[in-house]
Amino acid sequence: MNPASAFVVLEPGETVDVDTIIDGDLCISGDYVIIKGTVLGDVMATGGRIDIRGNITGDVMAVGGEVIISGHVGDDVRVVAGRLTVNGHIGDDLIVGAGNVIISDNADIKGDVAFGCGQMELKGDVGGNITGAADDVTLAGNLGGDVELDVGELHVLPGASISGSLTYTSPKEETIPSGIVEDITYIEEALGKEKGIGAFSLLWWFIKYLSLLIIGLLLIALFPNRTEAVINVISERFLINIIAGFVLVVAMFLSSILLFCTVIGIPLGFMLLFMTFTLMYGARVFFGLWLGKVIFSRLGKESRPWMEMVLGLFVLLVLTSLPWIGFLFYLLVTFAAIGAIFSEMKRFYQEVRSRSCYRKKSHHLPG
Repeated sequence: MNPASAFVVLEPGETVDVDTIIDGDLCISGDYVIIKGTVLGDVMATGGRIDIRGNITGDVMAVGGEVIISGHVGDDVRVVAGRLTVNGHIGDDLIVGAGNVIISDNADIKGDVAFGCGQMELKGDVGGNITGAADDVTLAGNLGGDVELDVGELHVLPGASISGSLTYTSPKEETIPSGIVEDITYIEEALGKEKGIGAFSLLWWFIKYLSLLIIGLLLIALFPNRTEAVINVISERFLINIIAGFVLVVAMFLSSILLFCTVIGIPLGFMLLFMTFTLMYGARVFFGLWLGKVIFSRLGKESRPWMEMVLGLFVLLVLTSLPWIGFLFYLLVTFAAIGAIFSEMKRFYQEVRSRSCYRKKSHHLPG
């Protein structure tokens, strides 16, 4: 079997099945993504459901409704999903933000594990340290490093083994079976303080959601075609969009700093800096709409753009609010959306320019 090209971007579809050898990095998107072959490089995947059954020699970055890893990953895994299930091998670190995480007793993770989720079931073997926050955590595997948790409830099953120390913050102290870990540190959570902070955070979260939703609904109403075009670009060129968005944001920041170095350029520098922050804030609207489309498609439900915007932005803000992984996910989706906006603006400008040139030529043709 001949290897494919050094960098592959597969077109999105309802079901995208990879059962071959990819000699290089792979960027893939679809409602249902299945990787059963071998990828001699990194994988970036987005979709409603992502199922990795094959052999990945490099890193895996996955964003989806449900992610299943039952194959072999040679390096790091970074996942943002509604649900993650690990049944296979991960050669280095696992970083995950999800609603539910299940690391089964068949799983083997050689590096560290960092997570932010609603519920974590860790029954497999982990070679490194474990750091995370969740409402409910169950530990049942062989854990080779230190464990540091911020939890609502902690369950340590009799079959678990912790070679390092266990430090956990919780509203109540749990009973840890003897012989599992020697060094245990319990930190009582300050309930009153946390509730106050939680109420303020919830209010601020709602304000962000409402403001982004208003922006998104206005874009759908005023520029439906352009908005739809940007969404299509997000699906088609996800990895390229992230790179382009990152380069564009860095260029805008550097340009504003250079403008600050001259007296006459200070107003322009502030204006460019304001435009940069505004773009980074509002770009998530497009990714939210794209995410809503993916979710409704995965559920097999009919939807309208405003429904996709309402659901997609809600899920997006929940994911970006997760501890540990939330900020990374925020940067990724922001850069992806900015890259898609830039790509669509460039395409639209070229289209308008070509039409203008055609009209000029038609005007000068002899009648």
